[in-house]
Amino acid sequence: MEQSNATETNVQPQISSSFSFAGLAQVFYAPAAFFEKLKNNPKILVPYLFFVLLIFAGLYIMVDIIVDFQANSPQLQERLQGQPVTPQIRQIMKLQTIVGGPIVMGLLPLLAAAMALFWGNFVMAGQARFRQILSVMLYGGMVYAAGLVVQSLMVVAKGSIKASLSLAVLVADKAPDSLPYVALSKIGLFTIWEIVAVGIGLSIIYGFSRNKGYLLSVLSVGMLSILHVAMTAIFSS
Repeated sequence: MEQSNATETNVQPQISSSFSFAGLAQVFYAPAAFFEKLKNNPKILVPYLFFVLLIFAGLYIMVDIIVDFQANSPQLQERLQGQPVTPQIRQIMKLQTIVGGPIVMGLLPLLAAAMALFWGNFVMAGQARFRQILSVMLYGGMVYAAGLVVQSLMVVAKGSIKASLSLAVLVADKAPDSLPYVALSKIGLFTIWEIVAVGIGLSIIYGFSRNKGYLLSVLSVGMLSILHVAMTAIFSS
């Protein structure tokens, strides 16, 4: 009888085969409940595929406007030394955007997870596996990726690369690659939403308080935004 009870105690709750797909939506409206289940059943493949797919969709929707902006940039005009931007050059720029963009963006969850692992395990003395943290980053990243799709639709509707759901609207007269615009663009609806969602997930994975989870999220996900702003400051100086 004792052996039977011990066996029942060690049985893990069954997770539906649709759990990976359900989390793609649940992370938006019930992240705490979802991450409680994810803690012992981290998923990588499904959220990674959908994250990259949404990034691709967002860039594909507004690729023509992105290319128009790049073609008229002083940097490209200087490199071309006054030569016109040919259709062949535009095609290369399009491919770089819709192929290279998702590849580069696909590396960001890995970088964020590595930073969270460092801060969470070595600095804050928590215990979590990289797979758990990466899974949180990927599902949290779905918020950012969905935001990119929404922004792309706004860009196409407005016909301008400056369409935004961030504080960048306060400096709409600045170039999109200028330091003020880039810095304020990081303070946006979906960016903050992603940090909050990831913070909830990290607090559950580590067993931290919610505020400590938010701090860890800022030190990982938020740090990527800070690094982008820093690089913009360096290259624009």
